[in-house]
Amino acid sequence: MPASSARNRARRLARHGADDRGQGITPALVCPLVLAQAAEIEALPAGQFLTDPTKLANGLRALHGAFGTDVIVTAAADDLAACSLAGCSPAGCSPAAAAAGAAGHPRVTAAVEATRRLAATTGDTVLAAALCGPAQLAAQLGRAPAGPAALEEYGAVLLALAKAFLEAGAHLLLVVEAEPVPRAVADGWRSAVTPLVNVARFRQAAAAVVLADPADAALAPRGAVVCLPPAASGPGQGIALDVDPAAWPASALRLAGRPLLTTLGPVRGGFAECRAAVGKLTAALAEG
Repeated sequence: MPASSARNRARRLARHGADDRGQGITPALVCPLVLAQAAEIEALPAGQFLTDPTKLANGLRALHGAFGTDVIVTAAADDLAACSLAGCSPAGCSPAAAAAGAAGHPRVTAAVEATRRLAATTGDTVLAAALCGPAQLAAQLGRAPAGPAALEEYGAVLLALAKAFLEAGAHLLLVVEAEPVPRAVADGWRSAVTPLVNVARFRQAAAAVVLADPADAALAPRGAVVCLPPAASGPGQGIALDVDPAAWPASALRLAGRPLLTTLGPVRGGFAECRAAVGKLTAALAEG
């Protein structure tokens, strides 16, 4: 059976989520969270690159061409959400105020505008926005383990960011937890993440929850593709590769049959190192 187009595969993933069991989604959507490496192409410091929508869109387009994947990542589950809350003290912002402020942060507006421009100019390419999960956001802000009030605030912020990227044209939303979700906040975590999955599906985009701990898979909202480390992933679920490309599996057999491959956060390393690693990964998948 010939491979379907990238956006068709993303649409199929959006319609069927984890219940699709990977059927018809071949080859897998390969979505390592590479973004900062594009700053090297534009020869700019990361801070300047990430706040300039024109440079960001151009750099990501060039990165996509160099890496040869069918996904462009416009947000990479880094410190974007934490930076957007820098001016809002926990005691001084309601969830609604925090969400409104986050959506207007320069890094957010640049990434959203780059998403909008790429959606209009990149043809069949899938656009992915990856946000850190509420537990990781709490940790970045020094409030881990987070209580119910913090999770409500962070959930509102992440929902505002998710809506902005989806309205700009993102086809895939990923929520990434690079560390285990604290058991004490499991219910609150699920309550914060569920609206993110729901809004993606409402916008007919695919949703994935990327987890470091397989035990957290039971918390994932219905309809999301659960991405777990290769040794733990169940049939039909996505793969969450290490952020270090040197740790990626050499054998495609451990990755075969999965509809989505991503990473547990921004991929480490420079442009050349990441380009070589992604090339080996896609070649292994093609051979498998």
